[in-house]
Amino acid sequence: MKYILTIFIISSCTFFSKAQTLKIEKGASTMEVQGTSSLHDWKSTVEEFTVEAILKEDQINNIQFSAIVKSIKSGKSGMDGNTYKALKEDKYPEIKFVSSQLNILKDRLIGTGQLTIAGKSKDIPINLIIKQNTTTTVNGNVKIKMTDYDITPPTAVFGTIKTGDEITIQFNFTLIKS
Repeated sequence: MKYILTIFIISSCTFFSKAQTLKIEKGASTMEVQGTSSLHDWKSTVEEFTVEAILKEDQINNIQFSAIVKSIKSGKSGMDGNTYKALKEDKYPEIKFVSSQLNILKDRLIGTGQLTIAGKSKDIPINLIIKQNTTTTVNGNVKIKMTDYDITPPTAVFGTIKTGDEITIQFNFTLIKS
């Protein structure tokens, strides 16, 4: 009897300590890139992206993200073309983020990770809002400079319209157990 009880306890511990994968709920998640130019502020919607988080003991301990560059849409084909060219889409069709260190403090997910854009990777800090119920919601924004990723900010109309160097990536991810 003692032997059976020991096996049951060990099995239960193994079951409850296993990591679970959370994946994005497509219709409930959004991502947007915002910036400025010498003419007006602009924004583009990222239409194709994936997010995967590893949940262990009810804590996110890893998060990964990937976006298809050609899915970044502003509603203006000329601007989209300039975006794809600036991001070197023909050579680097994806933007990626992989967390390297995460801590949950109350309703915050704080840490660092590696963001790769146009073939260049940089470690960036993250400070996101997280809510866990039947789903997990992660939202926040990350500000970066294009030149930090060897991206020349796009111009238009023979250089008379210039894009600002700093952009904001704004997102709201709803994650569900897969």
